[in-house]
Amino acid sequence: MTQKNKNFFVSSFLCLLTAFGGEATLHAADSKPAAEPKLMAEQPSLLEQQTELLIKTLVDKGYVGGAKPEDVKQTGPAIEEDVYKEFAIFKDLKKDHRKPGRAAQGARKRTSLQDGDTLYRVAVSDNVVTCDEAIQISLANSLSVKAAAKKIDVARAKVTEARRVLFPTAQIITEVNGGKAQGSSTNLGGRLYKGKNWKVNVTQPVFYGGELVYTLKQAETSWKSSIEEFRKAKIELIQQVRVMYLGVVKNQYNYEYQNTLYKDVDVYYRRVRAEHQKKLISDIDYLNAESQYYQVFFQYEGARSELLSSQLTLNQALGLDIPEPLPLDMRLEFIPVKPDLYEALELAMRQNPDVRVKGYSVESAELGIKIYKAKKLPKVDLRGSYGMLGEVFKDTQQIEADNADLDTEKEWSLGVGVSMPLGPNSLEYEQIKHKYGPTILALQGSEDWRHKVSFGLFDKLSDLTDTEAAEATLLQAQADLDKAKNDTILHVREEFYNMQKALIQIDSTLSKMRYQDKQVAAYRFMVGLQETAVSALMEGMLEQAQNKFGFIQAVADYHTAVAGLNAAIGDPDYFKSRV
Repeated sequence: MTQKNKNFFVSSFLCLLTAFGGEATLHAADSKPAAEPKLMAEQPSLLEQQTELLIKTLVDKGYVGGAKPEDVKQTGPAIEEDVYKEFAIFKDLKKDHRKPGRAAQGARKRTSLQDGDTLYRVAVSDNVVTCDEAIQISLANSLSVKAAAKKIDVARAKVTEARRVLFPTAQIITEVNGGKAQGSSTNLGGRLYKGKNWKVNVTQPVFYGGELVYTLKQAETSWKSSIEEFRKAKIELIQQVRVMYLGVVKNQYNYEYQNTLYKDVDVYYRRVRAEHQKKLISDIDYLNAESQYYQVFFQYEGARSELLSSQLTLNQALGLDIPEPLPLDMRLEFIPVKPDLYEALELAMRQNPDVRVKGYSVESAELGIKIYKAKKLPKVDLRGSYGMLGEVFKDTQQIEADNADLDTEKEWSLGVGVSMPLGPNSLEYEQIKHKYGPTILALQGSEDWRHKVSFGLFDKLSDLTDTEAAEATLLQAQADLDKAKNDTILHVREEFYNMQKALIQIDSTLSKMRYQDKQVAAYRFMVGLQETAVSALMEGMLEQAQNKFGFIQAVADYHTAVAGLNAAIGDPDYFKSRV
């Protein structure tokens, strides 16, 4: 790790601590690395020097809590080269599972799925991908979000379809016909004729017991529900990316702590091992120091593995197939949030997308029952048609008489159709009056009327079971709504108390860090006087690193809790915990 990267990391860590009370003037960039390695007892590392100075300042001025946004403008650490290389090994395990022939599709028109590539290039242009930029990339690449958006279009089309049924339906028909009429005494062979007609059939629903109106309302409810499903998919993805982003930042800090600790402890372990070989210390002290050394090494390897895994997971969540980790913004900003629990619960009941989806499901189920009840009422349709019809003989006799021209005249029909279910049966009645245009059989046209009654036996048996199914659907929707409300209330309370616990943990870890710094300083002094075993110092350094990471963990947990509370409320940006 270069001196520049170490300074980058230290400045961010110290700036975050300063946000919790006190101000420290630090000059990390002005420090120069030692020409050759020295024992920590003789030459404390840059991280130790600056941490001691900060803790001393905090102790002198007292911890007053609360972050100042203007105090958190520093940047954080950069990862070492070996971690980048090992991350590429993880990516190699992910085989290319693209479909054959996908390369041949490169000439097709680019879709919005590829917008994430553009956002990614813009985000990395300044070598820092912020959390908001990561969210935009994930939204652009997320297939689930795009599928939810498509469902909105489908639901909107269903609304148009349901509204269309309320208006008349029209059918245009055109026909040309011809043939040979039956022969007569004057023309035994029959006579040729030709005809044509066109007409428009119109059907208008007059009374459906409210079925069509309820169907339209149900389609509108489904449309609103699809919008909430889209919101839910976006909010869940935003929260997931934020949690993963914080996880990478947290693991990056942990890796830096464990890396520094491992290098420092390695120096002490080599000294202890040399002293043991010269019989200057006892076997017990040597074994104790050795166990501490391997514990530190285990934690270092674990921190590196967790960092690599979290970076890979974040890239997958963003839909990026790249062989290197993203250059994240390592600042851990802090803005104290003081939400009111009951106000948050009220907001969640109004805005939580899952609750709203389940509420629309109840509304849709209620409309479903009304639809099936309306189907038991009579249905009345008004039917009519208007057009032109004509037929004429097309033989030598008519041509010589100059009477072969086709002359069409009006024809129309008007009627009404009524249908009504009778239990599992149905009764239908139809009355229609028809006026026809002239034909070769009726040269002046004709008129007729018709009354028709039909009885269907057991053809509506499904309507009885459909009503029962609709009532069961309503009960299930109400149960799902109650469960969604209870889950949301529990989620809000959990995130609220997690946020409070994180604040307490921040206070606790700060106190532990102050105490542990003093204890490690005392151990260093005593080790220099050979008044205590080196293993005691190594144990103190191990606990000191754990406390530092505990502080970062508490801050990350705080941001995670705020993100979870925002998701439960239904607004991912309602509470701002970062600048």
